[in-house]
Amino acid sequence: MQWIEVSIVCERVATDEVTTLFDDYADNGIIEEDIEEQPNLIKLTLYADPTLDADVIKEDLENRLTEANITVKSIDAHILDESTWLNSWQQYIEPTEILPNIVIKPAWQEYDNVHNKTIIEIDSDISFGTGSHETTRTCAELLKSYSESMDLNQVTCLDIGTGTGILLLVAAHLGIKHLVGIDIEEYAANQARINCENNHVSAEIICGNLDSDFNGTAQLILANLTVDPLKILLPQIGKKLEDKGILIISGIIDDRYDEIMPYIKANWHIIEERIAGPWHTFALEKR
Repeated sequence: MQWIEVSIVCERVATDEVTTLFDDYADNGIIEEDIEEQPNLIKLTLYADPTLDADVIKEDLENRLTEANITVKSIDAHILDESTWLNSWQQYIEPTEILPNIVIKPAWQEYDNVHNKTIIEIDSDISFGTGSHETTRTCAELLKSYSESMDLNQVTCLDIGTGTGILLLVAAHLGIKHLVGIDIEEYAANQARINCENNHVSAEIICGNLDSDFNGTAQLILANLTVDPLKILLPQIGKKLEDKGILIISGIIDDRYDEIMPYIKANWHIIEERIAGPWHTFALEKR
């Protein structure tokens, strides 16, 4: 397994602007590192989807920076093997409270649970997702909010692009009994299964496509993806969501907001929108 490390060195004052430009590649957030010998500079690093191409990512980011008239000191995107990626990435991931009293803890980290919080342990050595990203937290917040009015013994929660299964595990701790996760990547589906088993959560995990491999329906659907797959999947999701059900979508960054809105407005009613950093999360109903 190989992974893509993307790094940009820029002026510290440009951190927010640069972060916004390449945050949609950062499934696990962006690591900020001081440069001791040059305190006016900062190094921003992320680990991108391994199915992408490093050269394409670099060219795309260079074009975005040029269009935004931002000059950086350096930009690099290169492939890491799995062992190097693990050593580089895992050291930065800390336990995070995704909801009040629910903490996502990486399997390799210690956590002193002095306040007796609910612990969800995630091993994400193969698939991305540790709960630290704004989109995961806002999805969890809306999941909690809308599930409170549902019959949790009867509702089916479907997580599309489940990754490490974090949102399914949060749903389980909120009391939802019937859980289904689907992901097109076998390594992600396997990791979700492992994490569900390690957290003693029963869930059906499917490796495949929503349209052809999930034959049921759900009252509550989660899709924390990005704009491109959402544009394809929104019509399919409409067929899988039961009447009066709730769809929660995220992964929509500021600079692609206008691009996705026609796809949302075509068949969906916006109940609620939440914004965290440059990211937008929606709760939707079918029209």
